[in-house]
Amino acid sequence: MTYKNYLSRKILKNKFNFIPLVILILAVLICLAFNVRNKAANSYLIDTKNDIRQGKQALHDSQSDLKRKNESAAARKIDKTNIADEKRDIKTNQLILNRVHGRQWRAAYKQKIILIKQDLKVSLNSKGSGTGLIKAMKRDLLIYQDLAKKNLEKQDDDFPTQGIGYSVWVSKTILPYLLVLSIIFVLVQIYGDAFEGKLNKNNLLPISKKTVISENITSGSIFSIGTLIITELIALMAGWTVSGVGALNYPYLSYAVGSGKMELKNISDLILPSLLLQCLAIVFIIELTYFIVTLVRNRLASLFITLLLTIGVVLMTSVVEPIQRIAQFLPTTYVNGISVVSGQYGQSIANYHLSFSTGLLTLIPSIMIFYLLIVFVNTKLLKF
Repeated sequence: MTYKNYLSRKILKNKFNFIPLVILILAVLICLAFNVRNKAANSYLIDTKNDIRQGKQALHDSQSDLKRKNESAAARKIDKTNIADEKRDIKTNQLILNRVHGRQWRAAYKQKIILIKQDLKVSLNSKGSGTGLIKAMKRDLLIYQDLAKKNLEKQDDDFPTQGIGYSVWVSKTILPYLLVLSIIFVLVQIYGDAFEGKLNKNNLLPISKKTVISENITSGSIFSIGTLIITELIALMAGWTVSGVGALNYPYLSYAVGSGKMELKNISDLILPSLLLQCLAIVFIIELTYFIVTLVRNRLASLFITLLLTIGVVLMTSVVEPIQRIAQFLPTTYVNGISVVSGQYGQSIANYHLSFSTGLLTLIPSIMIFYLLIVFVNTKLLKF
């Protein structure tokens, strides 16, 4: 039996190594349950009903004020115009509601687009409107125009439940943290088994150190990427079972590289590039874990240092400005592949250099250089 087969069997035979996978699966299923509950309270249908209710309340208040106030003819004319606008909006929202009940998405969105354009025009002409509100209106207008063109049912962007959309959400929200934590925990235990005190028992094997290094990293990569793919497939199947598979051409909010201009991309255009970045980032994290374990030779200390250099750096990137400016050069940035490829990560930290291309230019050389560093340290510097 080769050392690689021995290592693979060691990973699979230890039942404790499956605990992180079970935790991941439970997290995926629990989050889906929360999303389903939130969807029931935040669906497009509920939003439209709320708009109608708020519109009727505003109309009632305006009519009461008009009867009670003693205003000039010009002021009363303005109030009557506002009342007429409120009645028109209620009528439009009622029409949207009827279209939604009939699953006539394109017709419903066309009415919604009319309302958004009217509100946007008012906001642009009003000095009191904030840039955030205007930006949100432009975003909604862009999304509804795309959905109307494709005649697709609108999903809750914050709480998706359909298979494809939910698996992408899991890749963005859960995996950059919980998956990394899981694979580091498992690999620190596996790689740490090679040490008896400060002695590396792998050096006693009748095979070269380079072979040991390569097979450790390969086995770790197979286990980790396999865990990633299994988790994504479970998220896809769970969402599919609950709410349907979804659409590959569903619009995903994105930002252009360099300019940060708001745009939409099909989910299908994001899945493979983001998955590739995630896999490469995971390979780098595996190399980093192996490197730290072989240097420190203490499982608890290795676990702490590795988590600090991976999840710690990811978290600091979102809040520490100096790190944000160099985020494109940090391999751990790309563990959140969806956010990088869509441009959302770059937008959130005001670093518009982040992209799929910068990810490849950072990760591939980093993996190669770090592998050579591991080989050099283990063959030239560490004798035992």
